[in-house]
Amino acid sequence: MAEESFPDTPQQRARKAFEALIAGDDTTIDLAQAALLIASEEYPDLNIAHYMARLDYLAQQVRGKLGLSATQAEILAQFPPERVLEAMNQVFFEQEYFHGNTADYYNPCNSFLNDVLERHTGIPISLSLLYMEVGRRLGMQIEGIGLPWHFVVRCRLPAAVICIDPFEGGRLLTEHECRERVQHNLKGKAKFNPQWLEPVSNKQLLVRLLSNLKHIYIFKGDYVRALSICDRILLLAPHSPLERRDRGAIHLQLKHYARALRDLKAYVALAPQANDISRIQRQISEIRQLIAMLN
Repeated sequence: MAEESFPDTPQQRARKAFEALIAGDDTTIDLAQAALLIASEEYPDLNIAHYMARLDYLAQQVRGKLGLSATQAEILAQFPPERVLEAMNQVFFEQEYFHGNTADYYNPCNSFLNDVLERHTGIPISLSLLYMEVGRRLGMQIEGIGLPWHFVVRCRLPAAVICIDPFEGGRLLTEHECRERVQHNLKGKAKFNPQWLEPVSNKQLLVRLLSNLKHIYIFKGDYVRALSICDRILLLAPHSPLERRDRGAIHLQLKHYARALRDLKAYVALAPQANDISRIQRQISEIRQLIAMLN
């Protein structure tokens, strides 16, 4: 008798779609669709087309602020980028009142794009992703900048590069002001790295978005959700030693001893000089003893 097959769950379909979406060239990844597929595992009935249409609506509202209904090319031909950014900020922060969620910063909803669109609040990276995606619909090249502890976006103007902080109401920052902010947060504990001002790739942005969720779930002790997040991070960054270590630790919390052993051994192989190698090797020995006792 042939083995009975069962249809995929909505979460499994969302995971497969996410994996297919990120499999191609980094620059072709649709960030909005990827973010909504991430949310689809939490919201199995999520209507992705509805929220993609919301992004189109926001872009159309910006066109309205500019006094026209235009294609991307017509916008850039008729208006300098400064004027388009001004119209974007009017729509985002004055008309639609998108804002940073300072009162409930660590709520997982702040990282799900559908929730951000519904609640008009989020964290720096989710609001930045939203800003980038609306800008893309207007023909604007707006790039993500992954500063330590804070995420902003930047746009190249004819005479300069300007950074925009969607978490702080679209505040405009020069690169010098970004540097000063980071140095203030570092409090002299480390030197400023100029690479922090360079745009992140699409996959790097998605890893950072997922990493925020991972840390929230770990802090809450929700290891099942944290494991699901780790699996998706490793689809994006399969050779990351730290993600293998973190997933191994989560498997251990869930008493998945064989899987924890596999991930922690991979971490040791990938990062043999890491500062915590001795501790991880002790964990590996303890897991092996546990597995032997269970067998």
